[in-house]
Amino acid sequence: MGGDGLIRIMDVLTEDQRTALESLGEPIRYRADETIFREGQHPHWVLLIQSGSVKITRVAADGLEMILAVRGTGEVMGDEGVLMGESRSATVTTITEVVGIEVKAEDLLDFVGQHGLWPVMYRAAVQRGRQSDQRALLARLDVKSRLARWLLELAGEVGEPGADGSTGIAATLSQQDLASRIGASREAVAIELRRLREQRLVTTGRQRIVLNDLDALRRISTGD
Repeated sequence: MGGDGLIRIMDVLTEDQRTALESLGEPIRYRADETIFREGQHPHWVLLIQSGSVKITRVAADGLEMILAVRGTGEVMGDEGVLMGESRSATVTTITEVVGIEVKAEDLLDFVGQHGLWPVMYRAAVQRGRQSDQRALLARLDVKSRLARWLLELAGEVGEPGADGSTGIAATLSQQDLASRIGASREAVAIELRRLREQRLVTTGRQRIVLNDLDALRRISTGD
């Protein structure tokens, strides 16, 4: 499962199936902050992420960009558009360097049919669609709680545990990225990040965030 409980297709495949799927594609590498898919594009292929992380964004009705999720190793990106025969519903941009395998749409469709994976893929698509409901829940919390909640989600998805119990997140996410994901202003996020640093719950550096006290952040994330 992903850090937020979503079904990841690579997790439900057998080792032989994973090998077979990967053999259908070609290796590819992206630099940090590079766009992989754009919202509205026709889905000609999917990406199997072998290492690195990406952010999924969509332009809202008011023209502002919203971060819908962050995904990492073991994810298949772009499969929904391919399976449904629809244009890309979101933009996918790398946060870190990403190494993966590019699989053509027709090859993925043949693979899913041959291995009877349609039910799993459908459940995954439904779960992803429900992510928007989480935004309503976050709206009832203050900025500090929303920020702590998403930092924990990031840690669960792409975090790297440290020997001292901390969790590091390698990311090129800006304060504006964090703000757009939790529905707050950049200024409000800057203030709460500073408070978390002062409390030594979080350490920030160049392209890296370290969560020093996960238990304290969990309490904050619930509004306590």
